Amino acid sequence: MVDIAESQLILISDLKPHPRNYRDHPEDQIEHLMQSIREHGIYKNIVTARELTILAGHGLVEAAAKMEIEAVPAVVKDIDPYDPLALKLLAADNFLPYFAEDDDRALTELLKEIADVDTLFGTGFDEQMLAALAMVTRPAEEIEDIDAAAEWLGMPEFESDPTRISLVLHFDNEDMRTELIRDMGLTITNKVRKAWSAKYPPQPKDDVRSVMFEG
Repeated sequence: MVDIAESQLILISDLKPHPRNYRDHPEDQIEHLMQSIREHGIYKNIVTARELTILAGHGLVEAAAKMEIEAVPAVVKDIDPYDPLALKLLAADNFLPYFAEDDDRALTELLKEIADVDTLFGTGFDEQMLAALAMVTRPAEEIEDIDAAAEWLGMPEFESDPTRISLVLHFDNEDMRTELIRDMGLTITNKVRKAWSAKYPPQPKDDVRSVMFEG
C-alpha cells in the first residue's frame, strides 16, 4: 500500500537545511518564488527527515523565510537524514522533473497569453527569456531573429535596430556547444532550457538582442 503522509505546520526556525544538499538557489529564483507565494500561497509541502532536516523544498523555505513567514506545511518522514532512502529522495526531488518533456512552442503561447494581461514575474520567466524561447521554437518565416521575437512579444522597450546582427547556431550535443563557448571566451548572459544567449564581446545581461545558441 502506498504511504500517503499527512502534512503538518512546522516552524521555519525549526527546519534544518540538509548538509548534503547540492543545489543552490540564486537570488532571481528566490524572487520568483516569493512572488508565487504572494499570488498563490504555499501550495506544496516541504518534506523532511527526522530532526526536521529538509529533503525537499530548500528553495521554498528560503523564500518563505525571507518573507518572514513563520511556518510552512511539511511532511515529516520517519527516516534518518543520512539514510539512503533520505538521500535518494533528496536527489529524486531535484532530478526527476528533468525527465518531463515540454512542448516549448505551446509554453511560449501560454506565457505570451499571461504577458498580454499580467507580468511574468513569479513564473520563472521574464520577457527576455520568453523572446529567446519564442525565436528558437519557430521557423524563420514566423520569427526571423531576436528582434522579431521581441516585437512578437510586444515588449514595450522594443526598438528595431537594423544595424544589429545576430547568429543562431545549432549543435549536435552539449559538448560541442561548451567547446565553442570556451574557445571563443564567450560569456553566457541567459539560459532558457536548451537555448542559451551570449554576447560577443561580452555585454550586460539585460539586453535581449543577443547571439542565440540552441542545443
